[in-house]
Amino acid sequence: MKRILLAILLLISLPSFASHIVGGEFEISHISGNSYRINLILYFDVLNGSSGARDNAITAVIYRKSDNALMRSVSFSNPAESPVQYTQPSCSHGEVVTTKMVYSTTVTLSDSQYSDPAGYYIIWERCCRNYTITNVYSNDPAVSSLAAGQTFYLEFPPVVKNGTSFINSTPHLFPPLSDYACPRKPYFVDFAGVDDDGDSLAYSLVTPLSTHTIDAFPPLLPRPYPEVAWRPPFSLNNIINGAPDLRISTDGLLTATPMQQGLFVFAVKCEEYRNGVKIGEVRRDFQMLVVDACPRAEPPQIKGRKLADATFSYDEQMSVTFANVPDADRCIEVEVSDPDALSPDDNMTENVRIKAIAIGFKKNVSDILPAQVSATLINGSTRRFQICFDECPLVNGPFKVGIVAFDDACSVPLSDTLVITVNIQPPPNQLAQFLTPDVEETVAEGTTKSWPIKGMDPDGDQLVVGVVTDNFVLADVGMQIVQHQLANGVYEAELIWDTHCDIADFKYKSEFNIKILLDDVDKCLLAQPDIMEFKLKVDLPPNVPPIIDSDLTANPAERYVTGITRKVNESLFFHVMGRDDDNDHLVLGGQGVGFTMADYNISFPGASGNGAVVSPFSWNVFCDNVDLKKRDQFTFRFILVDDNNRCKVYQADTLDVTVKLLPPDNDAPTLQITSLEKDMPMTNGGVAAMIGQQITLGLSATDPDVAPQADMLHLDLIDVQGGADGYIFEAADGRRSVSSTFAWLPECKILGGEDEASFTFTFNVTDDRCWSQKGDTVAVDVTVHDVDRDDEDFLPPNIITPNGDDKNDFFAMVREDPITHELVNILPTDNCDGHFEGIFIVNRWGMEVYNSSDRDFRWYADNQAAGVYFYTLKYSDRDYKGTVSVAYFEDQAKKN
Repeated sequence: MKRILLAILLLISLPSFASHIVGGEFEISHISGNSYRINLILYFDVLNGSSGARDNAITAVIYRKSDNALMRSVSFSNPAESPVQYTQPSCSHGEVVTTKMVYSTTVTLSDSQYSDPAGYYIIWERCCRNYTITNVYSNDPAVSSLAAGQTFYLEFPPVVKNGTSFINSTPHLFPPLSDYACPRKPYFVDFAGVDDDGDSLAYSLVTPLSTHTIDAFPPLLPRPYPEVAWRPPFSLNNIINGAPDLRISTDGLLTATPMQQGLFVFAVKCEEYRNGVKIGEVRRDFQMLVVDACPRAEPPQIKGRKLADATFSYDEQMSVTFANVPDADRCIEVEVSDPDALSPDDNMTENVRIKAIAIGFKKNVSDILPAQVSATLINGSTRRFQICFDECPLVNGPFKVGIVAFDDACSVPLSDTLVITVNIQPPPNQLAQFLTPDVEETVAEGTTKSWPIKGMDPDGDQLVVGVVTDNFVLADVGMQIVQHQLANGVYEAELIWDTHCDIADFKYKSEFNIKILLDDVDKCLLAQPDIMEFKLKVDLPPNVPPIIDSDLTANPAERYVTGITRKVNESLFFHVMGRDDDNDHLVLGGQGVGFTMADYNISFPGASGNGAVVSPFSWNVFCDNVDLKKRDQFTFRFILVDDNNRCKVYQADTLDVTVKLLPPDNDAPTLQITSLEKDMPMTNGGVAAMIGQQITLGLSATDPDVAPQADMLHLDLIDVQGGADGYIFEAADGRRSVSSTFAWLPECKILGGEDEASFTFTFNVTDDRCWSQKGDTVAVDVTVHDVDRDDEDFLPPNIITPNGDDKNDFFAMVREDPITHELVNILPTDNCDGHFEGIFIVNRWGMEVYNSSDRDFRWYADNQAAGVYFYTLKYSDRDYKGTVSVAYFEDQAKKN
């Protein structure tokens, strides 16, 4: 027995937001009437999942496929849990530990709600998948956006088709992937499910679905669903990087030969078909663990021989023919050996078993095996098994069966197959046959017709009769088969057809194909029926088809009206008319193609009556119920039905009207900008200012549109060039008009060391007229320059006479204005290069006698002697130095 220990590190799990999903799927089974059971099966990773990630209650939702309309929510709670068992439990040492959680509830799917021909789908979204997955990005959402959830997805058909109940249960009993695989070792597992209705199932590999968001419980939104992102070099065509890679047959057999270790996620789509038409689909996600845990092993070998042969000479292929032989001679013998029965690593023993499989047909063929199908080989021994066949072939003609020998290798058994082609001549039997010929005939409505049906069996065997129609019920169209005699070897009956319209339903069908099957119950129960075929047609009374028309065009034969346009905020009004020259009862209706008219406030009441009907169509196209980005073309399909004529034959005429929606008319708003500073007029759309000079702009916008209502305007500053800051502007909104103010007091830092800088402020106003928004944009150029210091003519005073006569009594940087006679400061102006910091005055010995930081300083030379004094006018970037003399002259008036 191959065994090996494997240690796997546990992941740190988070409550709810946990790495725990192995896979799973939905199931829907019909109970009775409109009652259905819905199961959600989730496979939980016991090793990597936390207990907090086990959801006790969940909610799924059902959507309609045709338009993604939400139908209902489905609540589940208290799941049943069970461990998933290994194919060979002895191979397991905890490499894979999975729990199957089954959520189950019952729902009612009513005929009135679930009758859409396109069908429905149920989904549940949950995050997250395992963080250790190798082939797709599935990181911890707490640290990366590259996380992956799973969308559980199942499509199912309507419960009513063509007015008749359509009963369906989806496929179920999908086996889990319970074993690990090993590098460079072939791997296989039957991944197929069962369909209780006998529908055909087809399997394919698809890219797994993720979730709309990476929240623990994403919103349950309609299709489409995002797919997981493959890590390079993995893809749908390279799921596990195997040689060969992971594959699945149309019958559900999953095979692969992995080449590297890892945890690989994959998804299988199972499509359900009935009579060649797809009716459903279920997606099933799972993961495969590949670990180097399989010891070296050799596959078994199976060979065959005929009973008369001395040796087992048939390897891989063998053919046998049996004709009229005793049961004991209708056998072959196979011999199974395995090199591992000579291996000390396996204690010189190997367990083997055989299995029989049908090839090219579906049937349980285990009856050809002996009662004992397993053995233990010791010290290189072999084991022989006798394979015996019944006197009746499994199918008509030669057939193939495979005898497969398995060993007990880990993780899945290795095998070898002997394919046997078997030709068994069944016991003699003459087939049943019809004595009456096939019928092809047209019958006038209102008459009754019958045809004889006679058959016999030359051997006098018991007979069985079957009837196959091309999708109709005999009684619904006035037909019946009356049986007169059914005995061993004899069958007599007649097909009677009453074509009166008050008895038969010819509403949807007037041509009918019927096959009568006659077969005998021979010893081997081989299905070899004779067929009598009826091709019948009813000739219905004349009925003039109805005619639909509208006042959109002058041609009543036009069935596709295009070229109609309407702008948003306009209206569309027209009439749809219908007539029937037989004066039959008419029903006029209409619908949107791909949308619901009521969602757009469209009025079309429809009409009914005899001979002629008319109904108005009205649509006021407003902004609040259209989205031109999602849909700007609307096709309306109007249908006129005449199904109340004498034979209830369904006749209809249709009219398609396609309307193209355009954006509404719209006049753009106008933006005006003016300067609110009197000494700063706007010139050529711009203003000029000095540092420290206030800039104030007034902005106002108006919009001429008033119908159906005035537009709402939004005024904003949308761009600033030049690196300006410190300005003040608030965006504003208003209906039909809007205003705001821009204010800025430029500071030196905006010049960047230059004497001048230019800035551009771009303002924009937009209206809100739907799908036709317009606006106006105005750019204002602002030039800001530094203050000119202009110190070339700066000439400070050089003498003062502080003698108390109020004339030239102090030293200051002033002069008298010749006009106003006011004292004006003559200090060089502060600018961005430098500013006044203060004055310092010292005597001739260098002793400071005065200082001030006030630009309007005044020095009266108090208590200072006459003489020359030295001053420094200090600026941040330079100094101005000079002298001032202090002289005391007596007042001449006092002398006199």
